[in-house]
Amino acid sequence: MENESIFIDKSQETLETWAYIEIMGHSRIAGRVSERKMGTQIMLQVDVPLNEKEFSHTELFSPSAIFSIKPTTEDWCRKFVKARINYDVLPYIPRERQLEPGGRDEEED
Repeated sequence: MENESIFIDKSQETLETWAYIEIMGHSRIAGRVSERKMGTQIMLQVDVPLNEKEFSHTELFSPSAIFSIKPTTEDWCRKFVKARINYDVLPYIPRERQLEPGGRDEEED
């Protein structure tokens, strides 16, 4: 790994790098990071890789929502996304409020 690819040039005026980002300390994302002007605000654009050549999607974040940005390599970001398991988030429903198997609630009888 070349160290040059994980450092941001201090003379660089805009942010253009591959990075691992923590959002408000809870969410994590990796991808190609750049700046995008939205009206009068500057947003961070993260292009999230899908595979070795394509991108899955783009997300925009307010800089104030960012907990940390860790510059890294394109290869590392693509491996992170490939290895990550995305679970669907389901709400917790207490057992007494769940439907009975077959789709009918006991109280309907």
